[in-house]
Amino acid sequence: MAPDYKPIACGFYDVLEAAATCRKQVYLQYFNDLRELCQGPSTINTFFTRDHAEFAQLASGEEIRLDRIIRLDDTPAPDFAEYPDFRCGC
Repeated sequence: MAPDYKPIACGFYDVLEAAATCRKQVYLQYFNDLRELCQGPSTINTFFTRDHAEFAQLASGEEIRLDRIIRLDDTPAPDFAEYPDFRCGC
């Protein structure tokens, strides 16, 4: 398993999978590999495992480790439930 990878809750995986199955454009907030906050509209293409860590591949080709996803639309990841919604209300 990747040294700091923490498997995500099954219920949140189901939310991610439903969005991917419907090819729904969603608003993702997540941390990249440098632990920088990233956010914006995205479509999840598929899921895969590499080095014992789970990833989502976006339509853009970007790969996001699932345990770094903070929020999908209005649904916070359980490990980030206390994080604020970083979307701008502008």
